[in-house]
Amino acid sequence: EGFQEAEILESGLVNKNDNGKYIDRYRNRLMIPILDERNRVIAFGGRVLDDSKPKYINSPENIVYSKGRHLFGLNVAKKGNTDKLLVVEGYMDRLKFIQYGEKNVVAILGWKMTKEQEDKLKRSNVKYIISALDNDKCGKKGTEYLQAIFGSKVIRFRYLKGIKDIGETDKEQFDKMYQKTIKILKERRNGLIRQDQSRRTKIRKQ
Repeated sequence: EGFQEAEILESGLVNKNDNGKYIDRYRNRLMIPILDERNRVIAFGGRVLDDSKPKYINSPENIVYSKGRHLFGLNVAKKGNTDKLLVVEGYMDRLKFIQYGEKNVVAILGWKMTKEQEDKLKRSNVKYIISALDNDKCGKKGTEYLQAIFGSKVIRFRYLKGIKDIGETDKEQFDKMYQKTIKILKERRNGLIRQDQSRRTKIRKQ
């Protein structure tokens, strides 16, 4: 009530059929609110609860929302530990990490990060980026892209053999992959600390 028809349709919450009837766009779906960095709801994602197709429906892009301009979950992750940040593809991937206890996770809503998303990540001042993009051809390309942009700050999430998506894992599998990844992160961090200490020692001796 109080909205024009064009505004209702542009919201992306409803569709209009050939008979002029409004239909809930997300009917029979789990709705995931997508928030910006200021905790404002700017879009929704919807996942089916059965075997219906398509599996996912997302808000259409408009003046408020463009998926390439946002990092899903950054509003929460930026309040946490800036030592590391995990990057995943979709919102369900992010929710899986949260389910298993890791909150410093953002989703790029695709497999390749955009320039706008890169800038947001740079402004977050995070020390290490763990790329948990899907363990398939596109996801691996996305990880290589991150490594080209952020260099040694990027660590690849260590998927178990045969697992392509974090959503396929149970808690035991997740813990094995996560602990192996964190071990590599610690080795990378300690190696850089030793390099920095060695460099400082050389400078003092000069």
